[in-house]
Amino acid sequence: MKLKKVAALCNQSGVYRLFDRDPGNGEIEQWMGDGCAAYPITGLPYLDMDNICAMFDIGDKKREKMVMSHGKVPENLCFDDLAPGEVRVEDPKLRVCYEGREYLPLRMRNGIVMIREKYLTPLDDLEYMSLFVRRTEAGGVYVVAKIGMMVQAVIMPVEGLISEGFVERLEELTEQCRRTLIRKRGEEQETGPLFLVDQSTGEVLEEGGEGK
Repeated sequence: MKLKKVAALCNQSGVYRLFDRDPGNGEIEQWMGDGCAAYPITGLPYLDMDNICAMFDIGDKKREKMVMSHGKVPENLCFDDLAPGEVRVEDPKLRVCYEGREYLPLRMRNGIVMIREKYLTPLDDLEYMSLFVRRTEAGGVYVVAKIGMMVQAVIMPVEGLISEGFVERLEELTEQCRRTLIRKRGEEQETGPLFLVDQSTGEVLEEGGEGK
C-alpha cells in the first residue's frame, strides 16, 4: 500500500476521511481515503488529523479549505477479509474514458457496476489483485480489492454514470466497431493480410497479400 498515493487522491478531491475500526482483537485498525474509497493504514502508530496534516505537509491555510473528518468506519460496509455473499468479478478487460474520467466496468450477473480506475492506483502487486462485489443489508453494492486474501481497498461505485445518453454513445461506438470489422474482413479477403504474423508471439514472419 502506497500511503502517499492515498494522500494524493485525498488532495485531489479536497477530502480526508480517517476511520477507526475495532476488529475485536484489542487493537484499533485505521483506514484513510476520500470518502469514495478507503485504504488500511499499516505500520504506523495511531493517527489523528493533526498527524495526517503533519505527515502530508498540510498547513493551516490549506487545511481550512479541506474537508477533514475522523470517526468510525461506516456500519453498513464490511471491512473484513471475508464477507457472506461476496462475489468475485471478472478482471475488467475494458476501460471507459468518459468526460475526462476513466472508469472500470465490472460485470455482474444482472448488469455492471462502475468504479473509478484511479482508486486502484495506491495498491501494490496489481497483478495479484482480485475484485469482489459486496452488498449492504439495504441492497446497495460496493467493491473491495484484495491482494491475496486481504482487503486492501473498499471502493464505492459511481452513481449516475449509466444513463440513456451514456448507453446510446456506447451503442454508437459498438456499431462503428462492427462496421470497421466487417470492412476489414472484406479487405483481407480481397488482398490478403499485409503481413503474416505468428499469433502466439506477434512476430512478423513475412510480407503477404497484394498490398505489400
